[in-house]
Amino acid sequence: MKKILLTAILAMSLIVLAACNGGNQAAENIYDHLETSVELEEEFHEAQSELVEIEQQEHELYNEMIEVNMDELDEIEGTVNEALELLEERRQLMEQEMDSIDAAKEEFDQVEQYVEDLDEEAQPAANEMIEKMDERYEAFVSLYDAYMQSLDYDEELYEMLLDEELESETLDEQVDLVNNSYDEITQAQEAFNQRTSEFNDMKRDFYDAVELEVEFVE
Repeated sequence: MKKILLTAILAMSLIVLAACNGGNQAAENIYDHLETSVELEEEFHEAQSELVEIEQQEHELYNEMIEVNMDELDEIEGTVNEALELLEERRQLMEQEMDSIDAAKEEFDQVEQYVEDLDEEAQPAANEMIEKMDERYEAFVSLYDAYMQSLDYDEELYEMLLDEELESETLDEQVDLVNNSYDEITQAQEAFNQRTSEFNDMKRDFYDAVELEVEFVE
């Protein structure tokens, strides 16, 4: 049985500056880059929503295909081709997500130039936040790699189902590869969500440390 691949991906929290603290220009510059980074990830979350919907459609097609008897494979060619089209849409959406994450990270990285201008007491909070963002980015790269590998396994499986001489043992081996790849995706997604949650906490700690008056947007 094929599982739905992605569920809820946590977002970076959006924070609105309620009041400026004169003389804390470095903190305000960091704020601008942080929240612009959040906005740049909006395309990522839009793609994520569409991706989950497509996965659900493909999941239904998969169940239809996998339940067909080996001597009836010639009857599912249309279903296989439809699944392959959805798979390609998933690939494009995942690439779109990676582009959005890259753009957000590039924007975020600009905060580093202002850390030395912060009050000495606030610098540790800024550095911890930066380190956690780096971990979050690497966690998404791992998720992306696992997902793209899974797509390759799915594609191989679907193409096998077009082979009328396919042996059940070969099919079973490919299904195992597919399912194992989903387990890797689940683990990578959990790691990404964990890093995102930790980053959100550290961002709030940073704003407290620099005494910026902010409002958290749910």
